[in-house]
Amino acid sequence: MKRIWMVAALTLALSGAACGGDDRKEETSSETSPATRADSPKAAFTEAELDQFERGLNKEIDAVEAAQKKASSATDAQARGDAIQAQWETATIPLGAETSGLSAARYRDIRDAVNRVFTTLDFQGKIDGPLSIDLERADAETKALVSRDAFADLPPDAATALRRRMDRLAPVWIKYKQLVAVAG
Repeated sequence: MKRIWMVAALTLALSGAACGGDDRKEETSSETSPATRADSPKAAFTEAELDQFERGLNKEIDAVEAAQKKASSATDAQARGDAIQAQWETATIPLGAETSGLSAARYRDIRDAVNRVFTTLDFQGKIDGPLSIDLERADAETKALVSRDAFADLPPDAATALRRRMDRLAPVWIKYKQLVAVAG
């Protein structure tokens, strides 16, 4: 499997920042360090919410696959551009939230928390995702983030819930990451 080298992406992924035109100014301005977020109710979630999130992320995958198909068969630049934009998180997250039954804000909070954990686990080689990092080139802060417990920023109940859903959620997350890595 191809591995994607992402040293700079670690900081973005772990902080919950998104690519593709994410315009959550009010949400990101209120975020602080990952340690502070662990005390926030946004970082807490249940197994039932993870089941809802799984449905939503599968919907996002469907949307990205459909958009990639449209982009590959587009006959002009406008249609191709529209299809490419349909793959961005700004387009897929609302679809995922609607399918999940969670509010858009709640869906995004769970999505960001799960993404941070899985990104760290992937960088650590604990899941077989498409991300990797060259720690020889990383700064000390990045090395420290990658070497610590991936679940450390979650409240204990949320960490337990995510660990119980790893076998189902990790493959879905990996599929999503592989799709968006190919696209962008």
